[in-house]
Amino acid sequence: MTYRLEAEIARQVVDLCKWISEGSLARIEMGMSLTRDLRFDSLQLMQFFSGIEELYGGLALEDWFIECSSGGRDTIGSVVSYIAHALPLAMAEFSCGEPLRN
Repeated sequence: MTYRLEAEIARQVVDLCKWISEGSLARIEMGMSLTRDLRFDSLQLMQFFSGIEELYGGLALEDWFIECSSGGRDTIGSVVSYIAHALPLAMAEFSCGEPLRN
């Protein structure tokens, strides 16, 4: 995993959060929780999940959210890390741009 890749993912995640919050957030930091600090409600969380799926070719965040939603661990940084580690796995499912067939 490269720092450059994680930085690009972080930028996209932050931009998505700003769009969802309609510009109401003055700053967004990697340690901020989606539910505690950004105060995303269920609709905003669904927008976030859908936005990530659109940005990253159907990458689902349900496993990440189940694991990290308690205790405010659903941070921007944790989702960036999850995406960065999941991307190589998702890319392995494709061969020459076509989904692998079982």
